[in-house]
Amino acid sequence: MKWYYAEGGKQIGPVEESALDDLVRQGTVRDDTLVWREGMAAWQRHSAVRGPSPGSPPPPAPPPAPAIDLQPSYTQPSYSQPTYPQGSQAVGGARRFGGFWIRFLARLIDNLLLGIALCILIVPLAIMGGGLGFLAANRPESVDITTVGLPIVSIILLTILVPALYEIYFVSTRAATPGKLALGLKIIRADGAPITTGLAVGRFFAYLLTSLIPLAIGFIIAGFDREKRAVHDHICGTRVVYTR
Repeated sequence: MKWYYAEGGKQIGPVEESALDDLVRQGTVRDDTLVWREGMAAWQRHSAVRGPSPGSPPPPAPPPAPAIDLQPSYTQPSYSQPTYPQGSQAVGGARRFGGFWIRFLARLIDNLLLGIALCILIVPLAIMGGGLGFLAANRPESVDITTVGLPIVSIILLTILVPALYEIYFVSTRAATPGKLALGLKIIRADGAPITTGLAVGRFFAYLLTSLIPLAIGFIIAGFDREKRAVHDHICGTRVVYTR
């Protein structure tokens, strides 16, 4: 069996076991000398592997155990970085909030799309209403007065319902209207969670309330808020963030 031993910070060997015994007798290898052979996981003291050398002094007594401090000690708690659902960005420098102007441009895109949709739906009703009004003025006996008012009522309802359905559907299913999606924006809750249908409904009516505030202050406030929130974002606890 071949052994290695450490001396002066250097590895010496291999030596046969009989030669190692000679080194022990000569005092070259002592009880605290580190030794190693094939099959050992790590270097160990000679006395731990092959027993104490003949005539070596007994090992020193272990030092007395330190006194136990019964006074409770304070440990500084550690804080871990919060996590957010996939697709949202971390709070701090990583999450980028959509400001006033980018949201204004997104709203222009949405209004353009809504204008096209409303024109497609309302123009035929307006033509129908105009024709019924002409008949009512020239041949009142041929047209029921309630029929004349139907196109007007339909136009009013479409003007309210189409924007509501547009906003609620896209916000609850895509987390953003087409205008925001086109500009790389999405709507999230404060904890990064997506928008539910109920919250999308509430946010739409909060948006209508914001529209009634004079001088558009409800929207302008987004330019001064730390998280770029408009009044309806404050009411519903939502944020508009960049998706990339």
